[in-house]
Amino acid sequence: MGLSQKVLAERCNAAHSYIRQLESGTGHPSFAFIEKLACALSIEPYMLFYDETAKEQKEEIKPDSIEVLKNDFLEIVEHEFDTVIDKLKKMEEIV
Repeated sequence: MGLSQKVLAERCNAAHSYIRQLESGTGHPSFAFIEKLACALSIEPYMLFYDETAKEQKEEIKPDSIEVLKNDFLEIVEHEFDTVIDKLKKMEEIV
């Protein structure tokens, strides 16, 4: 796309360091942030997970690739779930 991490961070209203973490695979974006990122890039969210090289090479999806994707997805969902639970616990403390 030709965007620097800094410009992308500005478009997403996020820290440059967070974009760096996402690019390196150490960050765990929320579903809401995935939506923001896709909007900033003018693409659909699913395209962030689409492997263009596999299409170009006409490779079939291998079972181990599916397992890796499944594990990555479950890790993101688990992180989001934990975040929601933490927020609910904080809300209970206030009430």
